[in-house]
Amino acid sequence: MSLCLIDSAAAGERRLPLADLLLVLFGISSWVAVNGVWAELPLLVAALPEGWALPSYLSVIVQLANLGPVLYSVLRARLSGRASRLDVVAVYTMVTVGAAACLLSGLLWRRTSVIGGTSHSTALFTLVFFIALVDCTSSVVYVPYTARFKHGYLVSYMIGEGLSGLLPSLVALIQGVGGNAECVNGTDANGSVVPVPAELQPRFAVDDFFYFLCSMMVVSGVAFALLQHLPRLAPAREPADGAAPVGEPAAAAGCPLPPPGPATPVALSAMAPLLLLQAAISLLANGVLPSVQSYSVLPYGNVAFHLVATLSLMANPAACLVLYAAPVRRPVVAAGWAALGGLCAVYLLVTAALSPTPPLQGTAAGQALVVLGWVLFVGLTTYSKVGIASLLRPYGGRALFWYGAATQAGSTLGALAAFLAVNVFDAFQGYYPC
Repeated sequence: MSLCLIDSAAAGERRLPLADLLLVLFGISSWVAVNGVWAELPLLVAALPEGWALPSYLSVIVQLANLGPVLYSVLRARLSGRASRLDVVAVYTMVTVGAAACLLSGLLWRRTSVIGGTSHSTALFTLVFFIALVDCTSSVVYVPYTARFKHGYLVSYMIGEGLSGLLPSLVALIQGVGGNAECVNGTDANGSVVPVPAELQPRFAVDDFFYFLCSMMVVSGVAFALLQHLPRLAPAREPADGAAPVGEPAAAAGCPLPPPGPATPVALSAMAPLLLLQAAISLLANGVLPSVQSYSVLPYGNVAFHLVATLSLMANPAACLVLYAAPVRRPVVAAGWAALGGLCAVYLLVTAALSPTPPLQGTAAGQALVVLGWVLFVGLTTYSKVGIASLLRPYGGRALFWYGAATQAGSTLGALAAFLAVNVFDAFQGYYPC
C-alpha cells in the first residue's frame, strides 16, 4: 500500500482515506460468506446428519456455483454498451442475496429433509449454493467495478478481499468448539442406554456466526452505496467510469497480480506445462482435500479440526504477503513450491485414508503435525497458484482464460472424485470416540 501512496503523492494527487476505508469494507464481502462456512465446519459436521461427509457435499455445491461467473461474463459481453450500469446492479443484487442467504442460514441451518430414506441438510445446501454463487461471481463483478477508481485504490479493495478470509477465521477462533468430544449417556433407536458424544459447547452458537456473516454483507453493501453516491469521493474516481475486461481478472486467490504489459503472443502448447500444474494443484487444493478434511483431522480431536479450519484460512492471505516480498519469476520456482505442497498433500491423504486410526493419534505431536500440514499445504499451494497466474499474466487475456479453465477443470474433477469416494465407495471411515 505504501508504494501506491508514493505513486499518488508523486502525481500530486490527494488520497482520500474515506475511499480507502469504504473499498476495504466493500472488498470484505467478496469471499467472507464462503470462507465463513468453511471456518464453521467443525460445528456443522458435529451437528448435521451428513457428519464427516459434509465437506464433500459442500465442495461439489461450491463448484456448481461457478456457473455464476460464466453466465455473468456471457451477459456482460452481450450488454457491453451497458456494462458499467450492469456491474452496479449486479453488486446491489449480490450483496442483498448474500446477506439474505446468511440470515436464513442462521435461522434454518438445522432444517433437514428425507431423500431416498436418508436425512439431508437441504436448507443449508440450498443456502450455501446461493452464498457460493454470490462469492464466486464477485470475481468478475467487483474487480471491474474498482476500475472506476484511480489505480492506487485497487490495493485497498484487495486488502478487503484478504480480510474476507481473516475476519471469519478470527471470529471462529474466538467462538471455539468447547474442547474435544466427551461421552455421555444417551439412547439408541431401541431405547437402550448407550454412550454418545456430548454436544459441543462453543462460546456462541452457529446461528450467531451466520448472523455475523450477514452483518458483514450488510456493512459491505452500505460501503458500496456510499462509494456510489458520496460526492466528496469524486476525486478518487477516474474521469470516465471504465470497467476492466472480465476476461482479464486482476486478482487470483485474493492476491493482486502485477499490472499487465502488452500481451505477448504464445501458443497453447507453450503454456501447457503451467496449465497442467495449475489443474493438478486445483484438483488437490480446491477439490479433493477440502472434501476429506474431516477424515484427515477429526481423529485427532475437535480442537485440531477447529484449528485447521481457521488457521488454514489465515494461510491464504499470509501466502499473498510472501508473494509481494518474493514474487515467482520462473516456472521451476512455482513447480518447486507446488511439489512441497504435494508432499504435504500426501501426508494429509494418508491421515484421511487411515482414519479412524491415523499416525500418532491421541498425541500432541500428532495434533501439531496435522495442523501444521494443513496450514503449510494451503500456504504453499496458494503461493504456487498465484505465482502461475503471475507468470501467465504478460501473455494477456487468452492465457488467463486458460488459467481459469484449468483451475475450474481441476477443482471440479477433484470435488466429484472425492464425493464419489466418500459417499458412493465408502473409501473413508469416520472416527467415533464413544
